[in-house]
Amino acid sequence: MKATKFLSILLTIILSLSIVACDVGENMNIIEEDMDIVEEDLDEITQIYEPDDGGTLKLAVTRFSTLNPLYNKNYTLFQIHHLIYEGLVTFDENMEIKPLLATDWRKSEDGQSIQFTLRNDVKWHDDTPLTAEDIIFTINLIKDNTYGTSVFQDSLKYISDVRIVENNIINITFSQPYSNALEIMTFPILPKHVFQGENMNKLQSSNFPLIGTGPFKLEKYDNMRNIKLSRNDNYWGKVPYISDIDIMIVPDAKTQLSVFEIGDIDLAQPTAIDWAKYTEKKNVNVYEYISHNYEFLGFNFKRPLLNDKNIRKAIAYGIDRHKLINNIYLGHATTVDVPIHPLESIYDVSQLTYGHNIDKAIELLNNSGYTLNNEQKLMLNENLQPLKFSLLINDDNLLREKVAFFIKEELENIGIEIEIEMVEWEEYNNRINTGNFDIVLGGWNLSYVTDLSFAFHSSNIEGSNFISYNNEKMDDLLHRAINAPNDITKESVYSQLQKHIVEELPYMSLFFKNASIVVRDKVKGEFKPSNYNLFYGIEDWFINTK
Repeated sequence: MKATKFLSILLTIILSLSIVACDVGENMNIIEEDMDIVEEDLDEITQIYEPDDGGTLKLAVTRFSTLNPLYNKNYTLFQIHHLIYEGLVTFDENMEIKPLLATDWRKSEDGQSIQFTLRNDVKWHDDTPLTAEDIIFTINLIKDNTYGTSVFQDSLKYISDVRIVENNIINITFSQPYSNALEIMTFPILPKHVFQGENMNKLQSSNFPLIGTGPFKLEKYDNMRNIKLSRNDNYWGKVPYISDIDIMIVPDAKTQLSVFEIGDIDLAQPTAIDWAKYTEKKNVNVYEYISHNYEFLGFNFKRPLLNDKNIRKAIAYGIDRHKLINNIYLGHATTVDVPIHPLESIYDVSQLTYGHNIDKAIELLNNSGYTLNNEQKLMLNENLQPLKFSLLINDDNLLREKVAFFIKEELENIGIEIEIEMVEWEEYNNRINTGNFDIVLGGWNLSYVTDLSFAFHSSNIEGSNFISYNNEKMDDLLHRAINAPNDITKESVYSQLQKHIVEELPYMSLFFKNASIVVRDKVKGEFKPSNYNLFYGIEDWFINTK
């Protein structure tokens, strides 16, 4: 490993001292002051290392039930799979689509098919060339339940046909115009030649063959103890500097962080929000990003009072979300007014509406017939009935508990009384599913492929639309959004959809949680983590062995 020294800085220091030293007696104090400044400057100098080959990156993954990337539900293993497998396209750190196994693509004008041109220089880790047959095999496998239900199955439900146009060109057709046609093509491709025929039973084997096209390949797998990867020197893209990756298999996320803290691994994800403690350590760097974990207040539309839009909006204006984020989440969250990740191209920042405004909140409540009783500090209607709601939360989430009490205090300032109902997880879910709540404080881990029908469409009432929201315009916008034939139409419809969500406010969006990775300082390079891929750009990482 080479290190660039600071010759030019030192020459400047020497020259400065020589000039100062022309009159030693008269300028001794100046020299001493300059020496202090020099020492401070040298302390702040950061060595710049030139990348070099070699070194082992040490990671950990929590226990999983299958190595197969099509059936895996373990998030930490999902991240490791990015090192081994590739899709036709991928998301970068800004959630923008980038080419991977496909060099380019073309959508039809009606938005009902998409044609991909494959790279012609890609080989599997066993040195077999990638073919269009591998993509067709993987898509059919995902859509078929014979060997298990793939985690990507729902994403591919609109695919009606896949066929080869030429040797390296495939055409994928959908049963309807589909605006997410490109985003769903991030699923990992499996090698047909490894599994076809009598080898299909390997798909569910405990010794599942980890053979991909990615920058790292399997070197050794010690069942439920350790996974060792080595650099793929025949990789079609930029070959990584790091030569080996040693992956420890640990029981859970807490253990993963513990082995990081004692120095056994080089990278981990903090499970708590106080990761600033790691920045105090000189040998650890922290890289923050916006996760896909979205927190909200859901209003039960079976409750007549919560059908009043003014009351829902008053609640939104009455809560200081920036104060909430700073006080409880230590600043590690990002405010939104809609359940769309703020880095997505369809996110319309101009729709951000609900800042903290007590006067506006009180005005809205007044418009709905409520007057603030200064003595009781309650909003009362003409029958002197107070405005009061219950807030349902689960009792096993300390941060959510703190948020609930913060919201209670905030809404008391505008005369709304809140009773917090803190229940066990099983009862919490049962209460939500049966509609037995006023307002619920909850969260979703949103998909990387946006479709908000699950939350807002009337067809999902009594299911995932547990707030029982029913609105014809919303249904129409959701349908138009998912069936947009091109990106321009898609962004336009999603902008209208977000405007409608903000106006209707069936849910009050609180924020997306931020997350981070902590990385030992010996691992150098540009880190660009996202919730989708913590290792994006790993080909430019390298290990400082000096």
